[in-house]
Amino acid sequence: MTQTTVQLALGKQKIIEDIKVLLNDSEELLRLSATLPGEGVEALRSRLRDHVDSARGALEDAQASAQTRYRAGVDCTEKYVKENPWQSLGIAAGVGFLLGLIVSR
Repeated sequence: MTQTTVQLALGKQKIIEDIKVLLNDSEELLRLSATLPGEGVEALRSRLRDHVDSARGALEDAQASAQTRYRAGVDCTEKYVKENPWQSLGIAAGVGFLLGLIVSR
């Protein structure tokens, strides 16, 4: 894996971790608000709990899907490079040349 690929994976992981922290903080807020009296507050707590639970489930699904797609992409790329080393080298050189032109301007 290239350094850029690793950085992208780490960036995605950081976002996922930040969302998990947000969800954990929301759950803590729900726990702390349990001592507040009132019917309206109870309804609000219930709705917030439902949203936190659905967000957590969606996050877990998205994380699993992203990991599966990422792994499949890496495997496909590795297979292509092993089967076509000269074409891969030519493509990499062409992309590097174009990036060099863009950066130099």
